[in-house]
Amino acid sequence: MATSRRIERINKTLMKEIGEAITLELKDPRITSMASVVDVQMSPDMKYCKVEISVYGANEVENVKTFDALQSASGYVSSLVSKNLRLRYAPEIRFERTDSIARGVEMYFKLKELSKDEPGN
Repeated sequence: MATSRRIERINKTLMKEIGEAITLELKDPRITSMASVVDVQMSPDMKYCKVEISVYGANEVENVKTFDALQSASGYVSSLVSKNLRLRYAPEIRFERTDSIARGVEMYFKLKELSKDEPGN
């Protein structure tokens, strides 16, 4: 079993590696929306990895297609990551969808609207 500090370091490294694999290595035409790795949680035995993905695109249909493509490529992403990090086992990656990018964009426009309503602007 790995220590909690080691797991934290691996989580940060996995976040970067998975993001790069999604951006640079996947050539699936269904990936049309922007996908961002929000969080990674490796299990203590280092065999499973939960990856929170935020997908943001023009419409929900594209977002769902992109997420489905990512789910179908999880084995490929897992093998890339394990080779790059030289892990003993290729962790089984499970993608979970979150809407943090959409919420951030929504908050940005709300704040922009509020700043217009302030006197003196």
